[in-house]
Amino acid sequence: MRGMKICAGISAVSGLCSCVGLTQMQDTAAKFDEGVHGATAAESRLLHNIQAAQCNRDFYKSGFDFATAERDIHSHLFPREQSNLDMRVGHCAHTELTDDELVLRMKLMDTITLYADSIQALTNGTADANLSQESQTLAASIQAIGAQQQFASRGLVPASALNAAVVSITRVVIDHRSYKHVKEAAASMQKDLESIVEALKAENTADAVGLENKADGLTNEMRAALSASRDQVGPASFLDIVYARLTLDSLVIAPPDIAQMNAALDAIVAANAALARSAKGGAIPEISVLLTRAQQANNLFNAGK
Repeated sequence: MRGMKICAGISAVSGLCSCVGLTQMQDTAAKFDEGVHGATAAESRLLHNIQAAQCNRDFYKSGFDFATAERDIHSHLFPREQSNLDMRVGHCAHTELTDDELVLRMKLMDTITLYADSIQALTNGTADANLSQESQTLAASIQAIGAQQQFASRGLVPASALNAAVVSITRVVIDHRSYKHVKEAAASMQKDLESIVEALKAENTADAVGLENKADGLTNEMRAALSASRDQVGPASFLDIVYARLTLDSLVIAPPDIAQMNAALDAIVAANAALARSAKGGAIPEISVLLTRAQQANNLFNAGK
């Protein structure tokens, strides 16, 4: 095959099919990069949906307390904790997934996307092809977090292994000179990539279970309200029942949706393993699966709750 130049203005996330003149490995690495960015974007949307679901639950719990508050027989005042109802949108203390935890989870996803960017950069033809200064600065900041053992893990991957994986991958992002070929880099990073993905999957599952358990507690209160509505307005309470069902749906992330998100993360690992086996690139089925699963996950979480 003749040497070909990369066409100008390649986007890592779109327009790959319209770009001609790519070598097989350059095209394959670009699609891997696209798939990884798509999967991590879906994961980001999931995390924000988790925070939104928790805020909805807390608001409805406060609303029920407000609606059922009773005056003190002596002071004729409502209890302070039941008389305050904050109606402002966006005023919520995140407890299921705290803001600090969200930042660290986003850093884990940044680690994966920076790695995918570095894999694509390796196909530019030089062993020391570095990413932008901005990307290297971000990688260095994430590496420092990992070196300080700040990443926690609720899954089977020990926190020490997770932090070591972050440090290892960000080292490759910062300095490409250790690797000359995509196959070599992908093989070297496979185990570290698996550790990060397993940690993210475990967190997704734990968050979903936590939301579902706490939504169950609100269900009993909704039943009490629906019973009162039925006693007061009869058949018209059916509309309240319909609304209650929709409300409960906004408090949970469906287990099948979590499974699909985790499948997209697994597809990153499988695609990287395929890169580690391929010397020339070309059509790699695992990367096609990654692109498909990433798109499916984005469709699930794009609208939010």
